[in-house]
Amino acid sequence: MNSLLRRVRESVEESINLSRPATILVLLLIVAGLATRIGFLVLHGNRTIGSFSGVGDQERYIALADSVFQGRGLSYFNHPTALRPPVYPLLLAGSHVIFGHSYPFVVRFLQFLIGIVVAYICLLIAQDLFGKKPLVGLSATAIALALPSLILISAELQTEQLATLLTTLFLMFLIAEIERNESYSVRLGICSGLATLLRFNCAILVVIGAAICLWSKRSLKEASVLCFVAALIVAPWIVRNAVVFQGKILFSSHGGINLLEGVLTPDGRAQSGESERIRAEVGWLHSDIEVNDPHRNLFSSEPQLDRQADLAAIAAWKNLGWKSAVTLSLKKTLRFWFSTDQMIETNSFSTLNRRLRAVGVLVYWIVLAFAITGWCYLYSSSRTVALTLGFYVLFFTLAHLPFVMNTRLRIPFADPLIAILAGRGFVASVERIRQSFTREPDLKPNRERDLTSQMHEPTHIRSKTAAIGRREATNRRGDLGSRGVGRTMVAI
Repeated sequence: MNSLLRRVRESVEESINLSRPATILVLLLIVAGLATRIGFLVLHGNRTIGSFSGVGDQERYIALADSVFQGRGLSYFNHPTALRPPVYPLLLAGSHVIFGHSYPFVVRFLQFLIGIVVAYICLLIAQDLFGKKPLVGLSATAIALALPSLILISAELQTEQLATLLTTLFLMFLIAEIERNESYSVRLGICSGLATLLRFNCAILVVIGAAICLWSKRSLKEASVLCFVAALIVAPWIVRNAVVFQGKILFSSHGGINLLEGVLTPDGRAQSGESERIRAEVGWLHSDIEVNDPHRNLFSSEPQLDRQADLAAIAAWKNLGWKSAVTLSLKKTLRFWFSTDQMIETNSFSTLNRRLRAVGVLVYWIVLAFAITGWCYLYSSSRTVALTLGFYVLFFTLAHLPFVMNTRLRIPFADPLIAILAGRGFVASVERIRQSFTREPDLKPNRERDLTSQMHEPTHIRSKTAAIGRREATNRRGDLGSRGVGRTMVAI
């Protein structure tokens, strides 16, 4: 903590020397971000579902954690499950054991602290990418603390906040892997492996890390080490599923239904009418099987349900046709990157909640514009790193195309990186504004400057100056006359 505060203080002091107004604005943004996060923490308190959050997957994680807490393991009403990764339910259940009924607030407070750590890591990465520009790091920190999407996930009992921490660490080690001679493959493997046990889609980090090790350093050894470490972390989960489901499920039973939702409800908002489409295809929803009550007994085991959803999803994609599939993919990508799902697909929320989300999206658009500018500056100074980050963004976007794509799925992968690049874009904008307001040096002739300055002198000084000027003029004329006579005598 002392190191963090010292680093921030040094950045503030150096930034003030460069641009006091911009530094003050950034500091105000940091204060506003922290105050908003504290407000959300207090407002949500010990509730399982917060006031301004959609229900989402929170109820399902809590139901799974309750099963673990009651000694039934990772199951819904004694039906083993692989629909959710294990780490977050285990965290909730462990907190319940230690802190009792206050565990929701404790987990939220932990996530509040993790949000601050993420902002600090953004500062470190920004300083690493953009060198001796202290205002860039400070701006990245401020944006990471105040970006609405990153504030929202800190107060919800879902996996996004912890996954964001791990993906931000992954990015920091990935950039170090490119820029330095040291090997970061073990650290990359740890981050990607743990992230996979938080969110199944984070498995793509393993592929990204291995590909960049092969591309940047041409090192098969480092790529292999990364994959081995990640596999070692995920292995207990694979073994557990192989035993519990007799080899019918190894990694996740969520792939089939997610693939089907990617066609029928591509943004996964579960608004009116969307759930009925899924139920019409397979006869069940998440809300039917992720519950701890006898209703779960009405449905088959997860391997059978997953297989059913797989077949329905493949048929739905085939029936779509390639033109419609391309159009759908483009729409999903726009929603994914521009968060339009938070403005349009919000009919089930209150009016205040919808307005807050709309304002948050507008703020995100501004930050995204700064981030694009920041990436352009990075490309001009370090093309390799910029292209690596471009590959990272392109890969995780394409990897999500067959499945549900929405703001929540983007946040852990992209939003810390957006904050980092936006810090540079913001500073570039400040520099341009300063240059536009900087006047050209005064190039007026000396005589004009003297006359202008004399107009502002007191009357008695102007009179005295004028008298001195007249005497000097008379003396100059006398000198010229004498030199003229002299020249005439020489000529004679």
